[in-house]
Amino acid sequence: MPKGKLALCIDHTNWEFGSFECNILMITARLHGIGIPLYWELLDNKNGNSAALDRIDLLEKCLHLLGKDRIACVIGDREFIGNKWLNI
Repeated sequence: MPKGKLALCIDHTNWEFGSFECNILMITARLHGIGIPLYWELLDNKNGNSAALDRIDLLEKCLHLLGKDRIACVIGDREFIGNKWLNI
């Protein structure tokens, strides 16, 4: 990873392959307009949303990898409301 502050992007996607549901929560580092995957989790739930505890777990892994001082901001869409998981 390059030096300096990084923007982290959090996203969730759900794909269906026949009877298999692929439900992924992912955090990437944005670098020159490209997202570099850092951590992802395959979720077991079927409702298509991630829970605050899932987000906390992933963000804590990124904090351990990068350190809090390397993170400029966390970007996500309106699915990621709430402050419980952002206050870690």
